[in-house]
Amino acid sequence: MNSYTTCKLTPANDKLFYQNDLGITQIGDPFILKVSDHTYYLYCTSAANGYYCWKSKDMVNWSGKNMCFTKKSDSWCVDSFWAPEVVEYDHKYYMYYSARADSGSLRIGVAVSDKPEGPFEDVKNEPLFDLGYAAIDANVLVDDNGSKYLYFSRDCSENETGGIRKSEIYGVTLSDDMLSIAGEPVLLTTPTQKWEKASVNPLWNEGPEVIRHKGTYYLSYSANCYADQSYSVGYATSSSPLGPYTKSENNPILTAAGSATISGTGHHSFALSPDGTEIWMAYHTHTDPKAGGGNRKLNIDKVLFTDKGELYVDGPTICSQPIPSDGSYTNITADAKITASAAGSSLLTDGIFSLHQKDSKYDCSLSAAEGTAAVTLDFKKPVKLSHILVYRGVAKGQDFSSVKAVFDDRCITEECPLSEDTDERAAILSFDEQTVTKVELILTPRNSNDKISLSEIMLLRQN
Repeated sequence: MNSYTTCKLTPANDKLFYQNDLGITQIGDPFILKVSDHTYYLYCTSAANGYYCWKSKDMVNWSGKNMCFTKKSDSWCVDSFWAPEVVEYDHKYYMYYSARADSGSLRIGVAVSDKPEGPFEDVKNEPLFDLGYAAIDANVLVDDNGSKYLYFSRDCSENETGGIRKSEIYGVTLSDDMLSIAGEPVLLTTPTQKWEKASVNPLWNEGPEVIRHKGTYYLSYSANCYADQSYSVGYATSSSPLGPYTKSENNPILTAAGSATISGTGHHSFALSPDGTEIWMAYHTHTDPKAGGGNRKLNIDKVLFTDKGELYVDGPTICSQPIPSDGSYTNITADAKITASAAGSSLLTDGIFSLHQKDSKYDCSLSAAEGTAAVTLDFKKPVKLSHILVYRGVAKGQDFSSVKAVFDDRCITEECPLSEDTDERAAILSFDEQTVTKVELILTPRNSNDKISLSEIMLLRQN
């Protein structure tokens, strides 16, 4: 029988973790811009006569609230300042925004500044374009070859077919000077999938965001009413920036899914982590999930692409997570060979986890028939380790109550409990740095269950 020394658990380093309580409320439609000096700027639906912006170095801690765009007295627009997005191009910053013209119809405008914090000035003092219908939610893609494209939503306020009002997403070529469009907009998506029809009438496809990954264009968007819990994110793909686009069968990829504590996950944007190795999604949820409505807050969660090219969001989350990668820690999980009493144990170290879905193909169910379940992670050479995160899965009746870690059959940690609160998804083991070649996790099932459902395991080294 092995004789173990005890490794005491210590409080987790708060600087390494965050929760989606980032202090930015009374906003909507968050857009995060990472500029050339690696500072982040956050622009949102946030003021009656324009837009505020905030600054950050890590996407977690925001400060410096500043009015970056203010409507002039002789402006073409009067109110409904929504969904600003800013593009850095050729040493200038172009803000594309939605507003209501004095005619009462919604339009898209463009304002320019020499600095990301503004002030932005509307260089045209007229809509970017006017096609005779309401248009909102502009998004710009500058492609790898320098071509520019504008995506927007034709708003349901002036778009009706067969008695159903619809918001639909269009794309069009943007001029080289960023100040006009070229050609006729092309219809890219309309509400067709079952999940997009929770609102019944009107229906929405809005808030487009297009990114390119390995030659494929991913058009992600929001559907259903922003004020309702059902507001969620899906995506479609194409081999061309202007389509045709095919919607994913995995939609929605970000949804509250009936949660009592999360509501209205939508209208998002993408940004790279401080070290450029990760993609993150910024999106809003209702500040009060029971009330819904227009009071929304900022959230961020990590985005991945699966081996099959599927777009996946590790969220929505409330629980503790590692901050966007910035060099202060290293995730060494991928270096480990995992062994567990379950098929598909590699799913536990693939970086993909599910939290609020009713089921998940990325979860793994471990046998706990003998009172515990074990997972072993082996390294080819010694590694340094300071934090372990174990995320519960979504299978009902397969929760775990605690976990402890054994290092190289010589040292065992104190037991780390997992709260019964279903929103606290991760047990975090934090300890003085250990040099190890093998980690064995021993999990105790809750209520003597014979199975334990896990979604992900992370091993971190603090740098």
